[in-house]
Amino acid sequence: MDKTDVRHVETLTSALRALDHEYGGGACRDACVALLNWANPLIDTSSSGQVLHRLQVAIADLHNLAGWASFDMGLLESAHLHFGRAMCLARESGNSALEANIHYRMGRVHLHYELAEDALSSFQRGLPIAQASGSTLAVSILHANEAWAFAKMGAERQALRQFARAEDEFHRSVAEDAPPWAQFFDLADLVSIGGMVHTELARTCDVKYARSAIPLLTRAISSDGAEASRSQSFRLAALAMNYLVQNEAEQAREIGEQAIALSGPIRSARTRDRMRPLKQEAERLRGNEAADDLASRLGKFMTASRGAA
Repeated sequence: MDKTDVRHVETLTSALRALDHEYGGGACRDACVALLNWANPLIDTSSSGQVLHRLQVAIADLHNLAGWASFDMGLLESAHLHFGRAMCLARESGNSALEANIHYRMGRVHLHYELAEDALSSFQRGLPIAQASGSTLAVSILHANEAWAFAKMGAERQALRQFARAEDEFHRSVAEDAPPWAQFFDLADLVSIGGMVHTELARTCDVKYARSAIPLLTRAISSDGAEASRSQSFRLAALAMNYLVQNEAEQAREIGEQAIALSGPIRSARTRDRMRPLKQEAERLRGNEAADDLASRLGKFMTASRGAA
């Protein structure tokens, strides 16, 4: 085993991460597992020193991606196994920035399944590790997701405070050389999470937050590219949700149709799951033609995508 093998793992992981980001976990998970089957034995054949350290980080990051792709496909047991292995290797290598990122991703699993308190605990466990790593971007990611968890819990003041901290840390991180597992978190993603925070606050605290969520989500949608299809589908679904909260069903139907069209080719169970609360909100306006039409289309999409998963 030499540096060439390590570079091979790093390069392929980067390519697979790009596939996940654009097309969903189903586009890369099998390849992640195959690469892990080849890469994991390299640890046993490696000598100690710099090459071994770099290999541990590379394989930890690959497990981290495999865990995320598994989660995206709804394979929770596999996700937890990969995240656990990633965490062990990150700790062995002493890479605290990667360790913090794994806490963030495990927290997002909890958040997706409406376990906001468990998610918050994961984010809070990751924070001192991120701070110790010296990565302000890692700290920003965790603060932003803390805000999201607080918003789901209806903790308005804490949600707004933590998001303000995330913004401060993000602007401080601009000159930082971000590691590959954190490079996704750009300004569009920060603004997007701000939109998600306000979307949740509109549902848990006060409908006035829909008015502030809409421009945030619109800005995030307009500033991200075609390579972020999954993120864009999530943002469109949230944007449609806010219009429904404001009883603007025509606008919601138009944006909801965009979300459905974009989500079709994405191999991700999460895109289907994110449509569920939108469908429930559309059903709240039962009797409104546009809302009924959107609820019907969402139901058909969710049924069809469940069969394709």
